[in-house]
Amino acid sequence: MAPHLLNDEFFSSLTDLLSKTSQKSRGSVFLTQKPLISGITSGQPSILIRASNGNTDAKRPKNKDGKIAKTKASKASKVKFSTVVAADELEAFYTRYAEVCKAGMTGLKKRDRSKRKGKGKGVSKATKA
Repeated sequence: MAPHLLNDEFFSSLTDLLSKTSQKSRGSVFLTQKPLISGITSGQPSILIRASNGNTDAKRPKNKDGKIAKTKASKASKVKFSTVVAADELEAFYTRYAEVCKAGMTGLKKRDRSKRKGKGKGVSKATKA
């Protein structure tokens, strides 16, 4: 497993990942966070922040059984990185984290929900029965 990045390296990698994903017509970025119980020095635990592209651009061939086969090509295209934030640095980290995420979301398109609206609007369960 790759070592954790420093916070500044994490933000530059996240900015790059968000810009690449928004330039493509499709793709996902997964952001997760969880407490690190093993590194507790004070009363609060450190936080592990992860980012991944979710391997959305890789082709997923299937085996004879119909199960998805793991290939070297699919693993090579997946981007994963993480950082650890100490409890006393959380407020400053989250401020910058929010700025980076907001800036990365500017290229996103709004979902077209007009098809779904036209089907079920105005029909209630009482009128069907």
